[in-house]
Amino acid sequence: MATIDEVDTMRDARDVGGLIQALQDPDEYVRAQAALSLGTIADPKAREPLDRMRREDPSASVREAAATAYRWVVGRLQEVEATRESRIPPTR
Repeated sequence: MATIDEVDTMRDARDVGGLIQALQDPDEYVRAQAALSLGTIADPKAREPLDRMRREDPSASVREAAATAYRWVVGRLQEVEATRESRIPPTR
């Protein structure tokens, strides 16, 4: 069982694996904070766990946090892809 402080430490350390594990914590506040922390990091590994969580978590507030974090991750991934595409020179 993690604490909010531990989740904050994982976020600061960019410990995506630890935060993904914290999504399974029995404490809904820890799960919500872990989800939002993953959203701020926006690592592609968080996409699938957040997607599942936003649909399946028993807590409405956790589902909402996961949905918000999921949007952040997807948005960041789309930004990265758009940047990559704009750097590819046109073919002749």
